[in-house]
Amino acid sequence: MTPAGEEGAAAADRLATELAYQGHLADPLVREAMARVQRHRFLPEQVWIDDDRADGGYRSVDRRTDPDLWWNSAYGNVAVVTQVEDGLPHRLDPHWITPTSSASLPSAVAQMAAAAELAPGLQVLEIGAATGYNLALISEIVGQGHAVGVEIDPALATNAGAALHAAGYQKVTVVTGDGQQGYLPGAPYDRIVSTAAVMSVPLPWLNQTRPGGMILTPFATTLCGQGMVLLRVDEGQAVGHFTLPLEFMLVRGQRRSARFDELFTDEAWAASRVHRLAVDTGFLDNRDALFALGLQLSGVHLGTKSDGRWMSSEDSWAYIEHDHVFQWGPRDLFDEAATLHDRWQKQGAPSMLRYGLTVDAAGQQPWLDTPDNHLPVLARSAAGTGTAPARRRTPCRREDAEA
Repeated sequence: MTPAGEEGAAAADRLATELAYQGHLADPLVREAMARVQRHRFLPEQVWIDDDRADGGYRSVDRRTDPDLWWNSAYGNVAVVTQVEDGLPHRLDPHWITPTSSASLPSAVAQMAAAAELAPGLQVLEIGAATGYNLALISEIVGQGHAVGVEIDPALATNAGAALHAAGYQKVTVVTGDGQQGYLPGAPYDRIVSTAAVMSVPLPWLNQTRPGGMILTPFATTLCGQGMVLLRVDEGQAVGHFTLPLEFMLVRGQRRSARFDELFTDEAWAASRVHRLAVDTGFLDNRDALFALGLQLSGVHLGTKSDGRWMSSEDSWAYIEHDHVFQWGPRDLFDEAATLHDRWQKQGAPSMLRYGLTVDAAGQQPWLDTPDNHLPVLARSAAGTGTAPARRRTPCRREDAEA
C-alpha cells in the first residue's frame, strides 16, 4: 500500500471518476485510459505545486519527506511541476523558481485528448513528452506502436522512456529532439498533439501530418499565454478555430524575453513622447481583449513597474502612469493597442472561441469567425532574443494548465 493508504490502480480509477463527475471525461475512450494509467509512476521524487500565497509561486514537495502530500498531488486535479530552471541549479526560495516541465492538469489533459478525437489505430506524434504520462494515455487509446513522443530535454526524454517501459509501454517510443521539427521517421501522422505552446506553428508539423489529419497545440502570444488551436490539414495548409482556454509552457525554441528593462533608460525617458490618456486602460486586464490584441500586436510584451504598466517590443516601449502615457521608439505601442481595442469592442468584444488561424508555407494568418476575415498583424518583431522564460505573469497567465 502507498503512504496515503491507496493503491495506484485504485487512485487512477478514483481520479477518472472524479473528473467524469466534474464533466471533464465525456469521451469514454479517454475515461477508460485515465482509469488505467497510474499517474504517480511518471512523477519524480521531488515536485513543485502551486503555493497558496497571494503572490503565487510554488511549494516543493518531496515524496521521501511528505509522501501523503506527494501522493495527493499525483492524484489530484492539479498541475505538478516536475522540472525547474531547465534542470539547472535554481534559487533557494521555491516561490521564485521558473517551471520548465510539468505533469499537466488532468482535466486539461482529458479535454485535449477528447478535442484531438483520438481513436484506435491512429498514428500520433506528441510534442513535449515531459513525464511520459500523456503519451501513456494516448497509447491506451490508439494502441502501442502507434504513438511516439519528442522531448527536447535529454534527461526528461530518458526518464519518460524509462517510466513508460516500467509501466508496461514497451512499444511506445520517446526520442530526444527539437519538437518544432516533428519526427520525420514516424510520419505521416493522423494527429500531432503538442503539450508545449507555440507562438508560430512549425511548418514541419504540417508537412508531417496526413491530409485530413489534425494538429492540436497550445498557442501563445507575448501578450497572452492562453489558447488552444485545433487545425485540420489539407492541401498544404492547416486551418482551424481556437478551442480551449488553457495555458502551457512554451517550446524552448520560441521563448522570448521582454526588452523593457534594457530599453527603458534615462536617455529614452527624456526623449519619450507623452500625452494624457484619452481611454480607460482597463482593457490591459481583460483576458479576451488581450487575446485578440496578442494576435495582432506580434512581439509586444506587457508588465508592471512601480506604479505603472509598461508595454515593449524589440525597439519601442510605452509606460502608462496614472493619467499619462509615455512612449518611445518608432512605434506608439499603447496607441496601437488602444486602436485595436476600440476595433475589438466594435466587433462585439469577441471571445477567444471566435478566432482562428490559417497556417501554410507563407506563415500564419489569424482571423475572426471565418478564414477569409483576416486580422491585421502590426509590425512584427522578434520581441527579444533571450532564452530565459519570462517570470512576470500577465492577466492571461496560468488559466488552467502547465505542461
